[in-house]
Amino acid sequence: RLHVTSAARIRKGIAAMRSAVLRTSAGSAALRRRRFPAALGVKRGDNSLQHFGQSLGTCTGVGDQRVPLHSLSSAGSGRDRYVSGDDNILSSLSIQCHGAIRSYSSTCVLKEAKEDTTAEAVAGGTATPPTSTSDPEDDSDDTSPDPDNHDDIEELLSSQDYDPQTAVDDIFMASRWNQGLGPSGEWNPAFVRDALDNYERHLHYVLHKLNTTAASSSARDRDSGTSKQKSDGDDDGDSVDEEFRSIAERIDPDETKVRATKWLLSSNTVSRAFRSITRANLDTYDMGRRVRALERLIGSISLTPLTDLLSQNLLEANGKAGNVGRTLSLLALRKSRNYPPTKYEFDHAIQSIESAGLYLRKNRNVFLGEKGQPPLDNPTRWLDAILLNMSSRGVQLDTETANRMLDCYASMGRTGKAVHFFYDVVRDFVEEDGTYYGPMRDVGGGGDSSERQQAEGRNIPKRVLKHMPTFYNRKIKVRMRMRDPPPFHKVPSRVKGTLVRRQGSEDGATVTKLDQESERAWSPALTAAFAFADSLTHGACGHRPVELDKKSWNILIAACCNRGALWRAMQIADETMPNNGHEPDVYTYNTILGALARVGDVQTMRELMTKMNNSGVNPHSFTVDFLVSGHLNAGDIGGAVTIVQDMFNQHSVLPPYTTHLNIIEFALANDLVYEAKRHVYFLQQLWKWKPNDSVKPEFRKLMHLTKNNPKLTKKALKKLFRFFGEELTDEDFF
Repeated sequence: RLHVTSAARIRKGIAAMRSAVLRTSAGSAALRRRRFPAALGVKRGDNSLQHFGQSLGTCTGVGDQRVPLHSLSSAGSGRDRYVSGDDNILSSLSIQCHGAIRSYSSTCVLKEAKEDTTAEAVAGGTATPPTSTSDPEDDSDDTSPDPDNHDDIEELLSSQDYDPQTAVDDIFMASRWNQGLGPSGEWNPAFVRDALDNYERHLHYVLHKLNTTAASSSARDRDSGTSKQKSDGDDDGDSVDEEFRSIAERIDPDETKVRATKWLLSSNTVSRAFRSITRANLDTYDMGRRVRALERLIGSISLTPLTDLLSQNLLEANGKAGNVGRTLSLLALRKSRNYPPTKYEFDHAIQSIESAGLYLRKNRNVFLGEKGQPPLDNPTRWLDAILLNMSSRGVQLDTETANRMLDCYASMGRTGKAVHFFYDVVRDFVEEDGTYYGPMRDVGGGGDSSERQQAEGRNIPKRVLKHMPTFYNRKIKVRMRMRDPPPFHKVPSRVKGTLVRRQGSEDGATVTKLDQESERAWSPALTAAFAFADSLTHGACGHRPVELDKKSWNILIAACCNRGALWRAMQIADETMPNNGHEPDVYTYNTILGALARVGDVQTMRELMTKMNNSGVNPHSFTVDFLVSGHLNAGDIGGAVTIVQDMFNQHSVLPPYTTHLNIIEFALANDLVYEAKRHVYFLQQLWKWKPNDSVKPEFRKLMHLTKNNPKLTKKALKKLFRFFGEELTDEDFF
């Protein structure tokens, strides 16, 4: 009896373990099917964002999960036999959908897979498909309707709603820059998005109808033993039309809809659909998702011929969406098909790198070194691939294209060496009766009660209290708490005349700050930028040497400023540019002033401003903005107010309207109400300003926009003061 009981318990334990394993497997599969945004570079099942872009491979872009287009030959049946020519579209598309590879019998392939293709293969024009080791359920990361889920497709579109002619007309209208469909006859991006949605619904309906009739059609062909074989003397044009008609009638037998279906799937319409995506006013990630979804959908239908125009529009769409690897694959495809090269296709390839770097520009983790950043932080390998493709197709590099390539190094955001966090935003609770006791009241409502009773609180009027922000259902006063200044090695004026420790030196060797910034260990990406620029001047990848112009040096200065190499940037402006026959302009000084403002180096900004005036360079509105930002970061709010007044009186220049708001917000958040009202007084002087004959038209326009800006009106300024718990009365105005 004891043995039987033990065996029963063992069997129950094994059964419980099996069920647990099955549940775990199902949960893992569901986790793998979860869709994470590829623009963030997040792998399925990985909630860490710091490894963004690690799946880029060597020639791929953010969120781009594709291998190069290449040719496949495979036997097909039904509609597959229709796409048998070299021109037939995205036709021989091989698409990896839910782990099943569908090979269609044409030549071009848009394949969904992992990005394992090397940059050398793409640059050389050979596109070798990688060996995919991905999970079969690891599909693309978009949330578009599944082409294989026919139940969802039926819900999207019914046979009565199938109107291909209307879908085509809407796409043709949406592909224009100005459809005249807006409220005042302007461009309407909402109409473009609706047209794209309707077009995709029609494509899903077509795919659903073809899939549901393909099995029965293939069975009839096998049973009858009659497969359409074309003899050498058959006329291709008539036979293709007849074959397409037989396919289109499976979608809808109506003669009008048969002709419209041909237009729906034509390369011209598909080209306009991809062009419409670029004009739908979508974010980069959303654009990339829609481009990939439409590519898969067209490839699954496999009835559209790939043409020169279609490949160009594919390049443009993938380039603006940031699909770097996809774009380089299309370049290799155009080379293999001997399509005539155009300047725009290489511009789109460069644009793909800049679009893919948007994430780094907006969400870069400044607490990680360059080694912890994604490979796209150093775009040299992708730029070399573009250069090789250009050279192999007989397109010579010019200075304009070279500058666009150099700009990729300056488009990857700012590192931690170039920025500093100067303040924290603090919330202080206000009592229900409007009494404010000051900074001792923290967010949690703590603090010693005896101190609060002994402190003399300030009473805020109810008319002001109702405009103050709310946090945890309680009114709060927003304050600003300044942090410690940046470390001395970030500020040029503080490190001037001193030596710093050489990076990576174990013996404690010291060098000047300029020498430290020129070493490779300071920034490998910055070193690669200068090496790439130098290679262009000597002839890179088979191109003729290109001479760097003033814009080229300004781009390199911007790259230095984004990497925290301020001394190197100033050396280029003071020595390198004049030695090469170029004098610094307003863009040169503004770039350096902006970098100095981000570290709060007011002293060096004043010296640079003096040098700018002595060289005869007129300041720009952003010059004033950077000067104000530097003073605000350094905590000199009164100096920021004075700077705006002096620049207006001496140079007749004003900053953007957001600068005026920043000054008032900084002053009120630091309880400097007098400085805030002093700047309001200056704004009132602008309201009273009247132009004369000596005023330039540009300044006249700037004054008109500043005076009539709704954010700088009397009502808006009163509301801004009340947000910070202060009151701006009528007595404070003229």
